[in-house]
Amino acid sequence: MTRRDRRTAVELRPLALSQSILSRQDGSANFSFGNLSVIASVTGPAEVKIRQELVDRAALEINILPLRGLAGPSSKSHETFLLSLLSPIILLSRHPRSLIQLTVQTFSAPTTAFSKQFSTDPLESALPSSSSSSLLPSSTRLTSKPRGTAKGVAEKAAMINASTLALVDAAIECKGMVFAAAVAFVPVEGVEEEEEMILDPTPEEEEEATSAHVFAFSFGVGVGGADGECVGIDSLGSFSTDQVGVPISLLFFLSCVRVALHLTVLAIRLIAL
Repeated sequence: MTRRDRRTAVELRPLALSQSILSRQDGSANFSFGNLSVIASVTGPAEVKIRQELVDRAALEINILPLRGLAGPSSKSHETFLLSLLSPIILLSRHPRSLIQLTVQTFSAPTTAFSKQFSTDPLESALPSSSSSSLLPSSTRLTSKPRGTAKGVAEKAAMINASTLALVDAAIECKGMVFAAAVAFVPVEGVEEEEEMILDPTPEEEEEATSAHVFAFSFGVGVGGADGECVGIDSLGSFSTDQVGVPISLLFFLSCVRVALHLTVLAIRLIAL
């Protein structure tokens, strides 16, 4: 399959990163999949409010800000997912009674903000209205799965990568590093009920996808080693258990290793400068 940007189904968009881009933060990083860009900043360990204080470890606070508008439930979901990935990796016990604050800002499509004024139902945008559906071909109209319900998976993967790089830039002690990539299942044109798996979907491909998944892998001593270990999976849309089985795991293992290698090489180059 050749995609609109002429990539193969298992090809990532060009990767880019930069660190120490914010002068008033203890650490910061910008990560991009192609033109999808995310910036993350870290403050701390710093003084913590009494209500957040933990006697045996640092409190980790994560805030995700959309490109525009107010953060909605999807932002809170992303924050919870990031917290579950990063908490076991960061050596929080080294800094008791303190606060480590991670802020993530997307510079791309506002997928973590409310895009409709009166509705937050993700299925509403996927199902065509009765007035417009009559104008569509029958093959497009009669679909067993809604489309466009899995937006923002590539952005979420970029958030994970940017967060890891910001922690490294802030010299926060960690057991290892967490990197992620996204995959989507899109219908095959002209073939009924047939879907194809693509790596690192664009926003346009996410609109057409019936389901999408984010796989996060950790690399480090005791947390996956050099080969990596799957530490998080986030799935959206309509899919079967066969679709998220061994084939995807193998593909994502290879793709996340590639992501990690690219980021490591780029980070070494930046440090050398």
